[in-house]
Amino acid sequence: MRRLFRSRSVPSDPRAALLSVVALMLLLLPFLLMTTSAQKLTGLALGVPGPDEALPPETPGPVEKITVERVVEGYRLTAAVRNTDVRSTAGDTEQKTLMAGNLTELQAALATLKALDPARERVTLIPAADTPAEEVVRWMDAVRNGPQGPLFPKVVLQAVQP
Repeated sequence: MRRLFRSRSVPSDPRAALLSVVALMLLLLPFLLMTTSAQKLTGLALGVPGPDEALPPETPGPVEKITVERVVEGYRLTAAVRNTDVRSTAGDTEQKTLMAGNLTELQAALATLKALDPARERVTLIPAADTPAEEVVRWMDAVRNGPQGPLFPKVVLQAVQP
């Protein structure tokens, strides 16, 4: 008489599958280690507010707003300096504009503003439309730290107004 059900077969050996995974790892691991570099894994800390969010308010001081714009001649530094009148309030400012030909002159002008208002930490940068990214990063570094020490650690990038 024939059997209706055959006996259970012996399960396959999992060592062959495990060996193929180990062989794949031995091929991929050296490749990944050779192609990645710690130098390529650097980045800039960027804080981007959401579409509904505004920037947090600055601490009150003699300088209300600092804007640096890239122009053909170099850099245009615009500062909103609060009037010294006793009756002046927030927003009652005088616009001061300075021109700087290179980053060293820009740092000197920013150091003057920092001496006027040491609590001020934010500066707004407006790069030109054709400014390369490496120049913007160099510019951000120059604005954060000057030869005499830290200047403005909080940098806000603003798009060029057409």
